Amino acid sequence: MRQLIFIVTLLITVGCQHSNKDATIAEKAGLISGSENPIIKECPSGKAYIYTEHEIHVEPSPEAQGMNIFIYAPSVSGGNPCGLDRKTAGNIISTGETEGNNFFGGIYKNYIFIDQGTGPDRRILSVYSLTSKRLVLYTEYSDPDLKDSILTYYKTLVPDPGVIDNIPCPDAKDWKDKGLTVLYEQKENFDLKTESRTPIREYRCRAGQ
Repeated sequence: MRQLIFIVTLLITVGCQHSNKDATIAEKAGLISGSENPIIKECPSGKAYIYTEHEIHVEPSPEAQGMNIFIYAPSVSGGNPCGLDRKTAGNIISTGETEGNNFFGGIYKNYIFIDQGTGPDRRILSVYSLTSKRLVLYTEYSDPDLKDSILTYYKTLVPDPGVIDNIPCPDAKDWKDKGLTVLYEQKENFDLKTESRTPIREYRCRAGQ
């Protein structure tokens, strides 16, 4: 009996190690830094991101730029993540559903991150709770990073003189002369445990297109 328990334990351990080995670091996959690392499968119709608790399938939208995102329980695929029927999806987030072109941004526990926009600047982040099936965050953002359930990012400020006068930006004139936009941003935290956001007294400027 002890030998059987050891063999079962060994198989489980080897299986876990294999899964970790096959996973791609979230940031290298173009997902939010610090979100869960997926196993990625290329499918004829799109791409599958496989996690412990969820399987996410993304397909280019035929109607608009962006992706249609299908969320499945991992038990549904039966080891064939590219052969799933849309009818078995637990949730579907169509591109344009939240007033923007959707791009999958990652998973963290029961939260899904959706990036929206068509340009490099002033992008929107939507965070959905897969437990309550509701939108818990909708914000402009850049340089996101997730650690210990705290999502940190920079939010673009309205460039009113009273807002930006006290934010040092020595390169602003040079950027404007080159035809670039000057973006002023404030750091902000979003706590996924409490679903609350906290502005941080840390500011910066950067060049935008």
